[in-house]
Amino acid sequence: MSALAAIDISWSWVVVLFLLGIVFSVAEILVPSGGVLAVLAALSFLGAVVAGFLVGWKEGLVTLLATAVLTPVVILTALRLLPRTPIGRRLILQPPATGKAGDLAHLDAASLEGRVGVARTLLRPAGKITIDGRPIDCVTEGEIVQPGTKVRVLAVRGAKVVVRPVEDAEA
Repeated sequence: MSALAAIDISWSWVVVLFLLGIVFSVAEILVPSGGVLAVLAALSFLGAVVAGFLVGWKEGLVTLLATAVLTPVVILTALRLLPRTPIGRRLILQPPATGKAGDLAHLDAASLEGRVGVARTLLRPAGKITIDGRPIDCVTEGEIVQPGTKVRVLAVRGAKVVVRPVEDAEA
């Protein structure tokens, strides 16, 4: 009598191992384990497939196909639900509450255009200006501007404030 013939595996072991594989797969997504849970999931799925073939070749084939189809579906579903879980909200950075990323959140960008400020640092071409006592990062159109020079805001594009030195007649 061979060793395989002596092993009597029931269908319930196949189901238990398969469900353990799913549980370990979902847990790997939700709990940072360094891959330990993923290895346990893979071993559970492998055990389910082997146990399925020990029950019978048809059962083994069904288990293999179920593992190949349902495992990616379960993992993708868990990844899709992850941002809605308490752990997922801690792991995933949320988008900004208002405006587009990179906008000047503390200032109304449209109100800056045409305003006059003072260069606080050497603008070569990037640096800092002050408008109404507020420091603002800016860039010139390529020219170097000395500190203390009056500048006018030409445009605001996201977080980029473009300025040009003001001629004495303009101020």
